[in-house]
Amino acid sequence: MLILLLAIFPNPALAQSRGAVATSEAFASVATAGILEKGGNAIDAAVAASFALAVTLPAAGNLGGGGFLLYRSKKGQSYFLDFREIAPAAAFSEMYLDSDGKPNPSASRLGWKAVGVPGSVFGMAEAHRRWGRLSWEQVLAPAIWLADAGFLISSSQAKGLTRVAAQLAKDPLAASIFLQSNGQAWSQGHRLRQPLLAATLRSIAKNGESVFRSGPVVEGILAASDAGGGILQAQDFRDYQPAYRPVHTFNWQGCEIYTVSPPSSGGIFLQQTLQSLTHPKLITEGPQSAWTIQCIGEATSIAFKDRNRWLGDPAGFDFPLIDLVAKDYLADRRKRISGSRFTRGDEPPEFPFLESKETTHYSVMDGEGGAVAVTTTLNGGYGAKVMAPGGFFMNNEMDDFAVAPGVANLYGLVQGKYNAVKAGRRPLSSMTPTIVVKNGRVDAVIGSPGGPTILTTVMQVLLNRYLFKMNPATAVAFPRFHRQDLPEKISFEAGRIPSSQREHFRQLGQPIESVGGLGDVNAIFLWKGEWQAFADPRRQGLAISGIR
Repeated sequence: MLILLLAIFPNPALAQSRGAVATSEAFASVATAGILEKGGNAIDAAVAASFALAVTLPAAGNLGGGGFLLYRSKKGQSYFLDFREIAPAAAFSEMYLDSDGKPNPSASRLGWKAVGVPGSVFGMAEAHRRWGRLSWEQVLAPAIWLADAGFLISSSQAKGLTRVAAQLAKDPLAASIFLQSNGQAWSQGHRLRQPLLAATLRSIAKNGESVFRSGPVVEGILAASDAGGGILQAQDFRDYQPAYRPVHTFNWQGCEIYTVSPPSSGGIFLQQTLQSLTHPKLITEGPQSAWTIQCIGEATSIAFKDRNRWLGDPAGFDFPLIDLVAKDYLADRRKRISGSRFTRGDEPPEFPFLESKETTHYSVMDGEGGAVAVTTTLNGGYGAKVMAPGGFFMNNEMDDFAVAPGVANLYGLVQGKYNAVKAGRRPLSSMTPTIVVKNGRVDAVIGSPGGPTILTTVMQVLLNRYLFKMNPATAVAFPRFHRQDLPEKISFEAGRIPSSQREHFRQLGQPIESVGGLGDVNAIFLWKGEWQAFADPRRQGLAISGIR
């Protein structure tokens, strides 16, 4: 299958070195590179990648979700397009409380009541309308082909489907596509064809975003939502608009960091942590030191406290956002950050921390210097585990709101009033697509999935590359760790903390635990005079460089 796709979209690695792409799925990477080969710019390629991933990475790529797009044009202009999901018009603050006023966590995570108004199609249509070069039909062609012809399920996809098979079995349409007749998930190597999705994509290619405004696709979603206890209405789709947000920009280590503003917490988090981690001992101790890890963990814990208390949809802010990154404010927190201190949280969350890997990020550079970083999501893996009649999964993004004061969400985050459920609002996000500029030229395009670990993952790759001076491949592959405010433990990958250094954490009283892979960075770096793509070795993505 991959060989056939390569024949349709010639292998750009054989061409003169120009553009680059990295995504979490090989077929999508090849299709994206093919668009650049055909003369498309970075936006054309990014739109093609989004629709291709909706076919080949159904756990995260989507038509029924949303995300963030960060674009730097070849002329150096930067834009942040927010196409995140929105709380339906019928949403209200107590909608996830039971008759006794207690939170019902499953209601915001599974089924149609958990679904926010999706923005992916609207976001891609807006980006292409404003900045695309090729025709809309051209950029959707790879996704349509992949849905029609099918693709071979990878080992990681087979494992993912097996994990959620019991939940998918409750949705007849999802079961008919992703499960065998005996209820078991398809195994590795099965050719997954999706004719319903192909038909929806053909309609989008012909009619554009209007397919998600009204008509058969929307009517099918509304009927399924009504039958499943959801609250989506026709006006939700008629009224949805992607939003242009301020690009969050700051200077650090001789670089200009371009990233995202609320409803993302990414920009504030990165500036708070990176500009607070100035202790010279970080360099002398090195990235593998227990002192360094504790110091960074203290910085991220403080930043998560601010994130959860103050951030959400900017429409609800009643304070100057700039106060969270003011010079005096950051100077005060620098005094409280040390690798020889453990600062406890307030109290444990009601639910354990669970990392979802099922957001996805991809990075694109064209040969003219245009750069795009896109993070897109259904929130949890396969979203709300319900499928629209058009052949795509719907998100469970409503769980990213604070469903009740003091109650942890899927990721253990206990959030505040600025992220309360409110009709028309967008929930707080950890998605952090980021572009680094050095000496006036794009030096890196970075992002990752992983719920709140997105924030610490992107931060650590930046530290690895620009503070600890690792080469790009090492910066992406280097073992990672994560600490938020609650739970207050450090979760680290095997090999991240040598056993000889664990005594340091024990003496401080700092809880630690070993976990599997954190994040899935798909990045592009300017390296040895060329833009080179790097796919995270933790997953099965594909990086392609040298695209003419």
